[in-house]
Formats: sequence, C-alpha cells, structure tokens
Amino acid sequence: MAEESDQGEKTEEPTQRKLEKARKEGQFLRSQDTSIAVLLISVAAIIFFFGSVAGSRYIDLMHRALDFDESIILSPESALLVFSNLSLQSLIVVSPIFGVTLVLAILAAYSIGGIGFSLKSFMPKASKLNLITGLGRMFGSRGLIELVKSIAKLVLIASVITAIIYSVYDRVFFLNLLSPKLAIESGLNILTLGILLVTLTLLCIAAIDLPYQVITFKNKLKMTRKELKDEFKETEGRPEVRAKIRERQRQVAMNQMMHAISDADVVVTNPNHFAVAIAYEPGSEKAPIVLAKGTDFIAAAIKVKASENVVPVFEAPYLARALYFTTDLQDEIPVPLYRAVAEVIAYVYQLGEITKDGSKPEKPVVKVPETMLFDESGKREIRA
Repeated sequence: MAEESDQGEKTEEPTQRKLEKARKEGQFLRSQDTSIAVLLISVAAIIFFFGSVAGSRYIDLMHRALDFDESIILSPESALLVFSNLSLQSLIVVSPIFGVTLVLAILAAYSIGGIGFSLKSFMPKASKLNLITGLGRMFGSRGLIELVKSIAKLVLIASVITAIIYSVYDRVFFLNLLSPKLAIESGLNILTLGILLVTLTLLCIAAIDLPYQVITFKNKLKMTRKELKDEFKETEGRPEVRAKIRERQRQVAMNQMMHAISDADVVVTNPNHFAVAIAYEPGSEKAPIVLAKGTDFIAAAIKVKASENVVPVFEAPYLARALYFTTDLQDEIPVPLYRAVAEVIAYVYQLGEITKDGSKPEKPVVKVPETMLFDESGKREIRA
C-alpha cells in the first residue's frame, strides 16, 4: 500500500528541475482576473490624466476629416493622402493608451508568474484531440469551478454596470446639449468612473482568484515520491554527474587547502614525494594542526606555494610520511609526534631571530617513534 501511495499521490514539492521543465513547456502561473484589473486601471488612469487632451485633438481631427476642398474632389489621390495622414494622427493620439497598457500587461504577467516563450506549447498534442480527455476537462472539478467563477463574475460585473448606467443615464442623454469640448470631457469622466467601479469589482474577484491560482499551480506541479526518486537517478544519480560533483568538490577543497598554506609555520617534506604544512599558535593549548598535505604533484605545488609565501621548508622524510598517513586536514598532530614537531617548529622560530654572532641555528636531527614509521606506500616499517 505504501508503494502505491508513493507512485500515485503527489505529496512532494516540485524540484527546481521540475519548475524549469514546466517553464520550458510554457506553463506559467497566471490570473486573468488580476491582469484584466491591472489593464483597466491603467486605461482609466490614462483617460483621467490625458483624456481631455486626447479629446481636443480628436475634435480637431474630426474637423479636418469633414472639411473638404476642391483639391480632394479634383484629385482622388490627395484624398488617400489626407486619409492616411488622419489615420496616423489618430494612432498617435491613442498610442499612449496602447503603450502604457502593453507595458503594464507585461509587468503584471511578470510579477505574477514570470514571462517566457515556449515553442513546445504551440505544438499540437494528441491529448487535446482526445474526446474523452476533453470531456473530462469540461466536466471535471476544475471545469465546474471555472464555470461557477465565470457565472459569479458575470452576475457581479453586470450588476455593477447596470447600477452605473442607472446612476448616470440622465447625464449621458444631456451630453448633446453641451459644447463639443465640454461634452467630451464630461463623457470621459463618466467613462473613467465606470471603468474604475468595474475595476474595483474585478480587484475583489482577483483577491480571491490569485491565491486560488497559486495553490492550483503548485498542486499541479507537485511530484510523487517515485517521480522524485526517478529524477534524482536521472541527475545526481548518474555516474557522470557524480563524477563531476566529486571533481568539483576536489577542486574546491584543493583551492582552500592551497590558500591555507600562507598561514602555515613550516612545510615538512620527504623531500620529493610528500609535503605537509603545519601551523601552530604560540600560547595555545591546542597542538599544531595540519593545514595542507599531498604527494607527488600536489606536494610540489605545496612547496611552490610555501616559497611564494616565505614559509620555511624542513626536510624530514620519516616525519613527513608519519604526518601524512596519521592526520587529516585541520586535525591536530598525534601525541607520539609532539616532540618531533616541537623540535621542527622551535628550529623554524630560531631562523627568524638574529643571533649575536650572525650564525644560523643548528638543524635538529628529528627522530620519529618506531610506532610512527611508514614507508612510501603507507605500510608500517618494522625495525629489528
């Protein structure tokens, strides 16, 4: 039963890969009621601020359109030129409304669910031609919800429009008694009021529709546990992907390790095959720690980095191998190596001091306990 639940019930949140795939297929969160409300608000605002100017310009255009002279009668080509010019001027007058409406439509869609183009959404699908599937969409739970929403919106908006017409019909009928300019301004004020009232109605509907669309969209993209496991196998579970991840992790670890060498006090070498960088904080209760270690090419890179940061290099083959095989990065050195490491660090500190006679301190002969002796393969050496 648990296996059937994993395969059929969508309980898991969609992964980033699932969301990206949905966007590529043209699936975006949308709320038509919110978008329409934003567009109507923009239209009402433009009419309110620029309606009188646009109305005056349209009156001038109408005067020019109805003003005929002999040149138009004698030359039909000039009539086409006048008509083209009037059409262009009319387009210029209404262009602010179209421009702002287009920009706000894009912003509304972007703020709700993002925008994008998917060629796949234009491709024909066999499921859309399936009669049974189509009937299921029409008479399913989602189809019934959309039907109830449409009827509710129709009734609500129709009621508001009826109330608006009933309250302003007397003003509309008397517009023809006013001067053209005053009639246009009054008509635009009535139109703006009507649009704003309808928009407020749509905003109330959008306040309900937008959360519903968000929940529905998220539920649609939810995944079953089986889908989640399958996706993991297709991405992180693939050997080549795991190899790339491990390679990237090694690169990051290597960069961090090489950067830490600048804080080291000494680098103990084999001298060619092993290199271990050690740091010690004087006065600390902690033992010295290993900041970096490596063999062959990495050991060579550690020594180069040490040289660039003026970190002393101390050649002690047995100590280098013992440190390499018994410690990890950022670990304290083991107790049996305390004495040997202390001698190396003391020698390094003495190198930085100026003696009275100018002589250099004598390099110590570091001894490693027999229990910490290793060969280059990591096997313990047993001395007779």
